[in-house]
Amino acid sequence: MQAYPQEYVQHNLPLVFLSGLGERQDHTGAAPSTQENGTRIVTGSSECSGDRARQLLDQLLNLDGSKQPWNAQALPGPSSTLKWRMRTIGRTFSLPARKAAPLPHSPNLERLSSSPQRSTELHSPLSPQSPGSPIYPDGVFTKLWFAKHQRQVPALLIAFFELSADEDSAQNEQIQIDINAIRTALGVSGFKTRIAAVLMSDRSILRAPELADRLTAIRRATALDTKTGLFFMPPMSSQAEIATYVQTMLTALQPLAVEYYRDLTKHARRKKIRGGPAGSLTTPVDGGAHALSTPGWNARYEVKQGVFAEFRQEMDVAERHYSSALEEMFGSDGILEATPSWSPRWDEARLLCDVVALRVLRCELWSDLTTSAVISWTNYKARMRDLVDRRGKGTQTYSWHAWETRWAEIMAQLIQRAAVPAFRAALGRANEDSSELAALALYAPTEKTAVATERLPPFHLLHHPGYWLRLAVSSARARWLVALAIPEEDRTPPGQSPASAVAHRAASYDTFLASDPHEEYPLVEGRGYDHIADISRLTDEAIREFALRNQGRATDRLNFDLAQQLAAAERFPAALDRLVPIWEECFWRDDDWNDLVVPLLTLLHDCARRCGNVEVHVATAWELLSLSSPTGPDGLLEYLKSSWPKASDVTVRFEDRQRHSPLNARLAFGKSETHVGDQVECQLTLWSQAPPGTLALTLSKVKVTVGTSKTITITNKRERDWSPDGNVLYDFTDVASENADGSLVLEADLRLPHAQKRIYGFRLSFKEAGVLRLKQLSLRVSDEHFSIEHAYSDPNLVRGTSLFVQIGDVLEERPLPYADATAVTVHPKPPKLQLVVHGLRQQYYLNEIITLELELVNDEAEAVDATATVSAATSEDRTVAVRWQRKEDNGHELDIGMLRASAARRASLYMTAPLEPAVCTLALEVKYTLISDPSTPLSKTMDVEVSIVEPFQATYTFGPLLHSDPWPSYFAAHQKDTHDQPEGIKQRWRQNSLLRSCAADALLIRAVRLVKASDSSDAECSMSDPTAFEDHLLEPEHEMYVPSEFTTQKLSFDDRRPTSLNLMLHVDWSRGQDAENVTAILEVPRLNLPSSEPRVLCTIAHNEPGEHGLTLQYHIENPSGHFLTFALTMEANEAFAFSGSKYRTLSLAPVSRVCVQYRLLIQDEGDGAAEGRRDGRWIWPVLQVVDSYYNKALRIHAGGPEVKIDEKGKLGVRVVEAEE
Repeated sequence: MQAYPQEYVQHNLPLVFLSGLGERQDHTGAAPSTQENGTRIVTGSSECSGDRARQLLDQLLNLDGSKQPWNAQALPGPSSTLKWRMRTIGRTFSLPARKAAPLPHSPNLERLSSSPQRSTELHSPLSPQSPGSPIYPDGVFTKLWFAKHQRQVPALLIAFFELSADEDSAQNEQIQIDINAIRTALGVSGFKTRIAAVLMSDRSILRAPELADRLTAIRRATALDTKTGLFFMPPMSSQAEIATYVQTMLTALQPLAVEYYRDLTKHARRKKIRGGPAGSLTTPVDGGAHALSTPGWNARYEVKQGVFAEFRQEMDVAERHYSSALEEMFGSDGILEATPSWSPRWDEARLLCDVVALRVLRCELWSDLTTSAVISWTNYKARMRDLVDRRGKGTQTYSWHAWETRWAEIMAQLIQRAAVPAFRAALGRANEDSSELAALALYAPTEKTAVATERLPPFHLLHHPGYWLRLAVSSARARWLVALAIPEEDRTPPGQSPASAVAHRAASYDTFLASDPHEEYPLVEGRGYDHIADISRLTDEAIREFALRNQGRATDRLNFDLAQQLAAAERFPAALDRLVPIWEECFWRDDDWNDLVVPLLTLLHDCARRCGNVEVHVATAWELLSLSSPTGPDGLLEYLKSSWPKASDVTVRFEDRQRHSPLNARLAFGKSETHVGDQVECQLTLWSQAPPGTLALTLSKVKVTVGTSKTITITNKRERDWSPDGNVLYDFTDVASENADGSLVLEADLRLPHAQKRIYGFRLSFKEAGVLRLKQLSLRVSDEHFSIEHAYSDPNLVRGTSLFVQIGDVLEERPLPYADATAVTVHPKPPKLQLVVHGLRQQYYLNEIITLELELVNDEAEAVDATATVSAATSEDRTVAVRWQRKEDNGHELDIGMLRASAARRASLYMTAPLEPAVCTLALEVKYTLISDPSTPLSKTMDVEVSIVEPFQATYTFGPLLHSDPWPSYFAAHQKDTHDQPEGIKQRWRQNSLLRSCAADALLIRAVRLVKASDSSDAECSMSDPTAFEDHLLEPEHEMYVPSEFTTQKLSFDDRRPTSLNLMLHVDWSRGQDAENVTAILEVPRLNLPSSEPRVLCTIAHNEPGEHGLTLQYHIENPSGHFLTFALTMEANEAFAFSGSKYRTLSLAPVSRVCVQYRLLIQDEGDGAAEGRRDGRWIWPVLQVVDSYYNKALRIHAGGPEVKIDEKGKLGVRVVEAEE
């Protein structure tokens, strides 16, 4: 847009004059003056000064939208508010003249003239109807009209005055005089500028109430409205208050500005409707000139209405007016068709047409009509091309290419200035993401209206500015090519050319916004237009946009194209600077785009030679050798020597795919796995991919590094009978041996003809185990002057897939059955020492002592020196105690010592099984060395799984028993004999266990005992002696019954809380009579023993000998501190008769026990039934004991022998028949 006058392309914002706050420099430039003098406005008040005036001016200038992006969202304030252009002026300023001065009056000329009386109506100094106008009589527009409304005639004039509370009415009168003077001057000028006054007071009305009267007087004297014309500004303490005040004031003034531009729009519409000029203002002397045509007149006022709509920021309305103006100018009767192409007015019309089209694009981008903007840009370019082809000098001129360049650059600049939301939104996301930048949008999405109607081609989508700048670069390059074709006679300056030649140029060359031929391509370099500088500027701007969106290939292509232009202009250093970054990190090389790589290398090779850069020249010669033949009939080193005869010690090194290489290399191991010390075959294959016809490439050295220390070096040694035809295998597998340090040095012929393979085979051995990979393979071509090395560190680039085998005269290629041939897995040397574990059982049991026998058998061919280590851990990674069972070895390591060939030795392992079930892994490792090779360690490992399980499971039955000791009296004092002696009631309990074997073997049960896991804090617990029994052999899945008893006694007689006990069942067992005892610990569920609840225990007392029946005793206990009453009911039974109360009531004192007896006479069942049950029979008496208060039946417990409770809770008594 720099080629057009600034007034034409500047965005239109409502102009506001700020008077009384001092003047600041206006960076938009001074307004051009007109020929006539305008109205001068002078006021007598002094300018406002101080910090408050400066802060107020700063806030007003902050709302200036001149430098802001051209969109509605970018400017400050609400979206519905206008954006302003602020301009500071002093107390004295001038407005331009609204009407042109009348023509001089000459009666003599009028009397001599026979023409009709001309009109005396005066018009604007810039109107085509005013003789003094620069566009008189048939021009359409001048930039002075735009400057008039952008810088000279404001929509609002805001005057600021200081109002002091201490001064009298003199200050008021001066303010009134100044305001009225401004109003009068504006009225005289003819402009309808709105005026507002701001009174800056040093006190608020609350502190100085008299200010209200003074404000009223000023308002009445000036006829200003307090809402839209007269503003009072009290003292404000912060910038935020001032900013709010300014925003509120301009919001109130916004309707005045809109009304001002609406009035101008109405005036322009009336002028358009009235039609073209009513009559000529010319005199008889210039009567030959013609007036502006009607289409031109219509176009003029359409443009005016569009500009005023822009001032109101009604962009859709402005776009319609601008589009109508374009149609008027391009119409069949428009000024572009009616005006002669040789006339300066035609160039002015083209200029105006470009500006209007530019404003159409700006309005569409403002409204986010991105697709419409692209279509408008394309359509206008097509219409202009057609116009220039028909009426101009054609589109094959440098002027047209300059216009295309300018038009594409304008689109890029408009997108940048508009800050299109589609691109700005992506930029916002990138700023929010601190870890990595989000990709910027390449093009704006299609408009909704466009999507609904039809499918648009891609070039109708609005792309980012780099796309348009790239079009501008292409046009600028075409302009340069056309300029280079200008004949020499047309490049001579006009002062040195005959008049006929100058006239011929004027008729032949189009210079619309372009240079003359002698400046476009001057004879003397440096005195004309610099095409290369223009192309470089546009290219750099395009590269910046493409690079911002990570479009690396586009940036490389732009740089490459620019380098070609620089080289064509013989600016080789600049071209070299452009080419080297592309060459060093070239996407084309990675993508195998050789159609681009070859021209790049060729151009860089030539630029490096011309600039004296020997390293780049050598590197590009090496890389070009893989794609073309830069050396000609000479070899590479000979070509370099001839190019740089004085060069010495030039070293160039490449890595991997950093550069193309004319050589190919493949490395392959013959096996994917081997062992330490064993030899493995390896083949290195080399061949040249230089173009046919080039000399064979001769390598000076090849170096291969495998792992960290293994190196293979092949140096060149020419053979006399060397032939360039066919593939050749150099087999060193039987003749080459490694050095003491493990390296291998070979000599072979390293001349590589075109497309013929040279295979070098050798054997390698490794002393360390692990996966060994190719670390680096380097190829070197060197002599005393130059050294070129290409190193490959990526195994994927040199991985072979086959081996070559010589069968007679035929070299056969055999594919490898594995993928990665550049790596070999080296296993440790296979140990021949055998480990055998004896005595391992299927399973072991908790807390068992495990003893295993480990036998070591030496199957090596010679003696070994061995050391054995052992460790054990469970599946939960818990360690288990294990050691060698030898007195001199109490740790995990056992020194076996010298073990001869075929000899064997045994060692015992001792391990204690854990206390929880687990699967223990016993890790055995024997490290040894051969006597002949003590530096190579060998190892033999074995993992033995030992299953540890529980040998037993137990189920428990718990219940109370009757303690024979009498209960103490609740009403008698109890004194302890000692301080620690318990004084509570003794209670007897039974804990019977049913032990079940879970072992796979028969286990011998030695003893079973119930023990306390911990002492109770509130009671004393004593265990009865365990039941004595002989050793019991418990078979798998069998059970045995083990009774146990214990007694508890509260430490305090008054303690009625339940007692908690933690018990364990210890089972002593062994695997046999002579085996060691093992104690299995079984947990008993926690017992809660009630201490205050009543209970009933049943025992039996046998009668004296000779008496029949038995005595059934029910012991009712009341351990609580309350009197309890129970109702006892004995139910009749057919199995016996009883003597005692069938129903009775029993009261118990606190802490007391009462025994209720029933004498039973058993019903005889006869001799037959008695013989069948010699162990006695069971009877089931039923006694109901009910708490009278709670009406709750008490459960009756078996309190002694020969009494039981069955599964249903019934009480059974065993009766043994007495022998007669």
